[in-house]
Parts: sequence; C-alpha cells; structure tokens
Amino acid sequence: MQLPCSTLCALVVVLLVVTAGCQGLTGSSAPPSDQQAVDAVTHAQNASQNVTAYRVSIDGQVRIRDDSRSESIEIAGDGVVNTNRQRMNVTLGAQGDTQVGLRDTRRAYVDGYTLTTECSGLGWARYNLTESTPWFNYTPLGQQLTLLDRTNVYWNGTHIMNGTETAVVTAYPTEDQLQTDQNLPTGNIGTQGSATLDNATVRVWIDTETNQVRKVQREIHVRGNGATGVATITFRFTDYNEPTTITRPSFEDAGAEWSSGCPDT
Repeated sequence: MQLPCSTLCALVVVLLVVTAGCQGLTGSSAPPSDQQAVDAVTHAQNASQNVTAYRVSIDGQVRIRDDSRSESIEIAGDGVVNTNRQRMNVTLGAQGDTQVGLRDTRRAYVDGYTLTTECSGLGWARYNLTESTPWFNYTPLGQQLTLLDRTNVYWNGTHIMNGTETAVVTAYPTEDQLQTDQNLPTGNIGTQGSATLDNATVRVWIDTETNQVRKVQREIHVRGNGATGVATITFRFTDYNEPTTITRPSFEDAGAEWSSGCPDT
C-alpha cells in the first residue's frame, strides 16, 4: 500500500508546514472571524514590530498509517533570531521508525537576504532570498503572524501557561494559505504519490500582558490511497529582546558547495 506521500514528504510537511507535492483543499467556507480573536492577533502583530531578538524551540511528530503498517518521525530543533541585524540560525533534526531508518539534521543560517544551508549530508548551498519580502516574514515568528493575517481567526478563551495568562486563538487555514508562507528553501526532499489535505488547524497562545506570541501549534491531516497521515509541530518562543550572539556555522565541514542549490530541492 502506498502511503499518501513518501515518509520524507511527510517530514517536509512538518518542517515547512506545507503539503508539498500534494493536492487538496483550496477554498474556505469558514464563518467570519471573531472580533476578540482579530484584536488579539492585531496586538501580537503590533508587538512584533518592537521585537529585536528571540529564541524558538521546535518539536513535532509525523504519523502515517495504512492497513499494513505505520511509520512515525520525531522532529526537534531550535533557533535564534536577531531582527535588528537580520541574522538567524536554525537547526532541525528528524529521526524515525521508517523503512529506511530516517535520521537527518540540517543547519540553516540567514544573514540579510542570503541563506546558507546544509543539503542533507550532501554538502551545502547558498540561496538569495527575495528582497521584496519583509525580512521578518522569513523567521519562524513572522511566518506564524503572516499566516494568521490571511485566515479567519476564532477566540478560544484564555489559558495560564507557566504562570502567565495567554489568549488562545485558533485558525483553520486552507492549503493555498499554508503554501503562501515565506518558507526558506532549505532543501525540500522529493515526494512520491499524492495526498489530499483533509484539514489544518493552527492554535496560538498570546501573552495578554505583553501581546507576545508564546506558543504556536500546527496540525495537518492528509489522506490518500487508503492511508492517513497526521503532522503536528509546536513552536515555543522565548527570550524576547534578550542579547543574542549569532555566528555562521562551519558549513564547509558538511562537504562541497552546490552552486545551483541543494540537489534535493
């Protein structure tokens, strides 16, 4: 039985939170946004304009199942962002119970509009990012906020997180809205087969005092050829406006540079 996408396609769903190579939901009949949720998102977007730096931790899981087997992949990563200097370091790792015994770690470094990234054990490459896009939108926090700006949002009350009151906002983006994220070209892995996006849910926790985003969780359900897949990823944002030191990793240790981009892009 062929799974909805390859296992590595599911990994891309988690890392980039789009359904690369899949076909699915393109329209929306969702009810209009709740004004209280719109206000919370607007306050968070305004607060983000004063953010000079932050840290992000990333964890998630992909689960794919059909009649004969199941596969799972665990995701873990972290990053540090300095918006004043337009620098960012992100490391993402994945390992899983798959037919090929997946284990992969990638580092990515952004300096201005230049991205340097590892190519899944095959060397490294540089990319020029589109300068017409605000630099902040390439960062993990910027991606969450720009997505909320494109979707209807709904109020889910408040929640105490580590002693801090947060406003909880939920959105149900379409595939088109997910795919317009300003994702970095960090070497997407090829796909096989096709899948249908059943649904996607994004839940955001916003500090009610500072209006800073504390946590975002994205969950994507896909199906195809008798199989189902669920990808869940959680971003946790900390250390807002704290001093940061961001240095370029030694990508040369990963092997040769690919002048035309990673071969698995």
